[in-house]
Amino acid sequence: MPSVSIIIPCKNEGKLIRQTIESILSTPCQLPYDITVVNDGSTDGCCAFLQGRRNLYPQVKLINTTGIGSANARNLGAQHAAGDILVFCDAHITVEEDWLELLTEGLLVRGVGAAAPGIANMELRHAVGYGMTWGPHLETKWLASTGDVAEVPIAPGGCVAVKREVFQDVGGFERGFRVYGYEDAEFSLKLWLFGYRVEVNPSVVIQHHFRSSHPYEISMDEYAYNALRMAMSHFNTARVGKVITMYSYLADIGELVAQLILESDVLQQRQQYLQRRKYDDDWFMNKFAIPF
Repeated sequence: MPSVSIIIPCKNEGKLIRQTIESILSTPCQLPYDITVVNDGSTDGCCAFLQGRRNLYPQVKLINTTGIGSANARNLGAQHAAGDILVFCDAHITVEEDWLELLTEGLLVRGVGAAAPGIANMELRHAVGYGMTWGPHLETKWLASTGDVAEVPIAPGGCVAVKREVFQDVGGFERGFRVYGYEDAEFSLKLWLFGYRVEVNPSVVIQHHFRSSHPYEISMDEYAYNALRMAMSHFNTARVGKVITMYSYLADIGELVAQLILESDVLQQRQQYLQRRKYDDDWFMNKFAIPF
């Protein structure tokens, strides 16, 4: 029986992080698991209940960082977790019975690279998305259920399971991203291009709190930087140009491009990815009929 590590990145989650932990711990589960919370520079004291003598949940490991960004918080949690299977969850969800068993089934029985559940809106439970895809401007769109397990282009970052060996093989989440944006999309894209499959299992649904605004500041420059880094790592030159055009309204788009080319490792990463991937981005876009 494989062990599972549940990794929860957290920043200014208020009472929701405690609600998430309690939901997981109180839900019957046949698999052995541990929980690691990565508190990425929260300023609202949301993880105080996990610290020192106030710690109400000694079985939950807490890692405090000073703000390394959403993708790297996940990577850090994976480094400190011990499980054969890694399950990355948002800090504002509730789960249902058998959720871990059903997610790991895809990894262990069907051999997929990553598996995700349906994601329901906690406030509108009839609204459920079963994986995501991209629109013509790389905007994410929720998919409807096919009624059975289905391959999807993007596994939502709200809850996704992956074998540790697969996670390590693809290099984890993008390490050069800033703050927030495109973590789940880039990770799923990389899995597909490297020859792994990504699925959604509609027989398990988790409840997710969707905010009207982020609990911490995210600039459009940082979001654009992540989109550009993803494009320069994986897309052909025409698509890289389209992403630059998408963000051409930003006053410092030229500076962002220069930072990536001159100050980051993205071009070296691009060469490494092109050499080792099994499929190219044309194959991916055509497979899922993505008009980009």
